[in-house]
Amino acid sequence: MPKFHDVKRLCAYLLTAAAILLSVGIAHGAVTGESSRRVALVIGNSVYKTLPSLPNPANDVEEVANTLRAAGFDVTIGVNVDRIGLEDTVRRFLRSTSNAEAGLIYYSGHGIQVGGQNFIVPIDATLETPYDVETQTMPLDLILNHLKQNSRVQLIFLDACRNNPFNAQKFWMAEKLEPVGATRGLARIDSDLGSLIAFSTEPGQVALDGEGALSPYSESFIKRASEPNKEIRQVLTDVRRDVIAMTNGKQVPWENSSLMDSFYFIPAPPPPSVEPMQQASVPEGAAATPLMIAPPHDETGSALLVTINQLPQTGKLSFDGKPVEQGAKLPAAALTALTYDSSGVAAGTVGLIGYTVSDPYGQATQGVVAITVSADAGAKLAQLEQEKQTRLADAGAYLKELPRDIDTTIGVGPVKANLPEVPASAAEMTFKVAALPDKGTLRAGDRVIGLGHVLEATDVPALSYEPQIGTENQTFTVTLQAANDNLPPATVTFKPALDACDSAAAAPLDLQGVTAGKLPNEIDPSVAVPACTEAMKTYPEVARFVYQLGRAQLANRETKTAFATIKKAMDAGHVRAIDQLSSLYIIGASVPANPAKANEIVQAGAKKNDPYALYTYGKSLFYGRGVKADPQQGLKLMLQSADLGHTFAMNELGYIFLNGVNVPADPQRGIRFYEAGLARNDIYSMNNLALVYRSGKTVPQDLGKALELFTKAAEGGQPFAPTNLGRMYRDGIGVAADKAAAVKWLEMGAERGDYWGALDRARLAKDEVEDPESVAIAARYFALAAAVNKPRTGDAKNQALAELNSLPSAAKKKAEEAFNAELTAQERKALPKTKSLDARLVELAKATWVKRNPRFDLF
Repeated sequence: MPKFHDVKRLCAYLLTAAAILLSVGIAHGAVTGESSRRVALVIGNSVYKTLPSLPNPANDVEEVANTLRAAGFDVTIGVNVDRIGLEDTVRRFLRSTSNAEAGLIYYSGHGIQVGGQNFIVPIDATLETPYDVETQTMPLDLILNHLKQNSRVQLIFLDACRNNPFNAQKFWMAEKLEPVGATRGLARIDSDLGSLIAFSTEPGQVALDGEGALSPYSESFIKRASEPNKEIRQVLTDVRRDVIAMTNGKQVPWENSSLMDSFYFIPAPPPPSVEPMQQASVPEGAAATPLMIAPPHDETGSALLVTINQLPQTGKLSFDGKPVEQGAKLPAAALTALTYDSSGVAAGTVGLIGYTVSDPYGQATQGVVAITVSADAGAKLAQLEQEKQTRLADAGAYLKELPRDIDTTIGVGPVKANLPEVPASAAEMTFKVAALPDKGTLRAGDRVIGLGHVLEATDVPALSYEPQIGTENQTFTVTLQAANDNLPPATVTFKPALDACDSAAAAPLDLQGVTAGKLPNEIDPSVAVPACTEAMKTYPEVARFVYQLGRAQLANRETKTAFATIKKAMDAGHVRAIDQLSSLYIIGASVPANPAKANEIVQAGAKKNDPYALYTYGKSLFYGRGVKADPQQGLKLMLQSADLGHTFAMNELGYIFLNGVNVPADPQRGIRFYEAGLARNDIYSMNNLALVYRSGKTVPQDLGKALELFTKAAEGGQPFAPTNLGRMYRDGIGVAADKAAAVKWLEMGAERGDYWGALDRARLAKDEVEDPESVAIAARYFALAAAVNKPRTGDAKNQALAELNSLPSAAKKKAEEAFNAELTAQERKALPKTKSLDARLVELAKATWVKRNPRFDLF
């Protein structure tokens, strides 16, 4: 080992030696991990209520979910979900897919193919009658098509090909009664560009449950997907080989891929991080001096291996009291524990340690340590030890002060944790992630952080957390600990919360929304307008808040302003705004009514699978309103809307099938859709089913059930149920005749804008001809009926006007006085000029009704 007494010569030597050592590197293929969002829907159904239970799916998906979380996916999981639970789970997932890099679906459970389509079967499905597939299952295409529009890569895994246990062999699919596909397996799915479809067995064949806690396919998938730096097609090749071996060739997994790029579940991180050139001073004649070599690490916290390529020519290198030989392989932690014996080595001697640090991905990095034997090294070592103790003390104090609660808004992207910077004295320290939220995504800058990942000191203040949709009122923790020192860990708690605008004005079934939402009649504009105005200022890039401000403005009767706001949201890319704008053209709010324009607009929303737009455009096609009639396509679109949980579509389909509109009448099929709406607590379905029970035409008459459903619907805000209920009390149908109750309910219906409620209330008052006050009340309600009469849903004959005309002038004058008392002089002056008292009463009735701010039938 040479001696150096000249600093310049020493530095030149070290640089030359290091260059030689570092050039003898091990080649590695670094594959950069995708930093964009990855989202996954994982569903496992085992415990079926009437169909045969399956032993493994619930176990499968818990393990699959853990595997995917380790691979950087934000996982939405559903275990043993019924139809409504499946619907809720799928909607939460679809809300998370916007602009995702990769979207994945993993389903394990019963599946069925009908008409070439595959359906997920929830645990409450019976599949006993031809009506059951469309109301009890969920089409896989519905999820996949949405995923294709919102993510760059789609990965579908189906371990759902058990023997067909279903009783019915034909099911309704739109306008056709389709036979169940071959009783074995699922139908083949062709992948579009950027998609991969994987079946646990060949299409049309049966998958096995196996003998263990996991199915053979899931067991192998979990194992192979966890292997680092393996491209997905190689993963599936290995899975196929495993499953064939585990099932003795009885099950052969199959996939169809049109992926354009390579995809890795566990991509290789950057190569291990190593200080390329370190210097260590040791005192002359010291027996075992710690070298204080900086430890290597990699981003994912993987176990690293150190290979000693070169030893100093003099002195002795030891680990754990034993000599280290050239070529020795040691754990990375051993590098920090190496000691050097300088006995017999002259001061000024420089020795070199060359080593290679390799990771499980086949990547390696070189490092060099120059050891200088020095007479004054003791003082230097003492100084280094003092610096180390200061560093540890400062890092410990930092971690001790770090715990804090952090509010994180859902649905606005990553939210900065705003953690303080690590003290400069501890800037060289690294921190390991010891605990991680199981929902949502933790990032350091653009890098997605997983369990066990290692953070540089500069990464800590860059941490951000993006909560998973649907996690409000939950808490999630991240625990950090010093990577190579025994210091107490620190825990940071994230508290996901909805923005006030989402709480006040989110729309139901909004697949770009973050919560269940409010119906229009539930929005309080005094709260929603300022909340959404503030949200737009804070998050100008989030189009959802623009749309929700438009909803709040509509609720506040700022129709023209709302129109402009909603159009702005639509132009910014918010899909639900498309249907909302279309609806304004349908009803002629702030713009002339224009059904053709409405349909031209709403088509774009239907193509993007918005449940409301699917219903709106489907209904227009079915009836030929503002567009060329296409009942078959209209029916299919409304069925898709119903699949996503839109009760408007369920009620329309119920009406169509019950009454045979453009299709053969099938009352039982219609009732199934009403019942599906009722299961979702829909007030319209309550009213519709009550009508069925009251008439007894397609089911045994049940007046008690009708009364119960009418009452519940009326109390829930349904506009027509009060009239139906009032008629039962008026006529003594299923209940003792009660005029006071009839008046109460009919007036409620009238106030909600129901023409028939106002008409019937007026007729009740008209019958009391001996009471002038009652006749005046009749005039008021006949006028209100005429004012709220609507095309198609109202009375084409407008009987209210004729009956108003038949009343004595004195009664109408009293009604006019009552209306005028509700309006200011300015409001009365603003009314249209009329030629008759009857026409003026209608205008007065409309003006006073609007002033009372009733809830129009907007919900």
